[in-house]
Amino acid sequence: MPANHRTGLYVFSLQRQDSLVLGKNFITMENPAASGKILTLGAFFISYMATVASPAYPMRGYRTTSVPTGGTLHTASQICRLDTALPDSVAVIRSGDPSASLGPAFFNSPVGTVKDTVSGVHDVDAPAGFNPFVVRPGEAVVLRQDIGAVGHLWNVSILWREVAP
Repeated sequence: MPANHRTGLYVFSLQRQDSLVLGKNFITMENPAASGKILTLGAFFISYMATVASPAYPMRGYRTTSVPTGGTLHTASQICRLDTALPDSVAVIRSGDPSASLGPAFFNSPVGTVKDTVSGVHDVDAPAGFNPFVVRPGEAVVLRQDIGAVGHLWNVSILWREVAP
């Protein structure tokens, strides 16, 4: 494998993220406007544990219509490079309910509503087809639960590729 790749594969993962009653943005992934890269989404891996019995909405993926702000900003060292010879990712990852205006939704991941329920991992692959799901410079995606319940804990991972145009 050459020392200088034109593409790189990265993953970011969070565990045991608690829901909020009025909804919560769990993770945003932004491709900064000056990144010089194109990000293509590979998959989302989502699982949950319900420690309370209550209704809740699914985890959903949205495009954002604004640059995400607030929440917890994660460092590049918290993003896993699938090849350690690659440079750090250009993606900006936020968790902990960052602010982001919602654009169109592109997936739903079901939630359990029965106490002491644990799910399997829901693998949400990017839509198949000729074109990949592209996050261009200045664009972002957000994983959000519109209505939740405290005690619904989510594990969420995002896998993406960075391509130098």
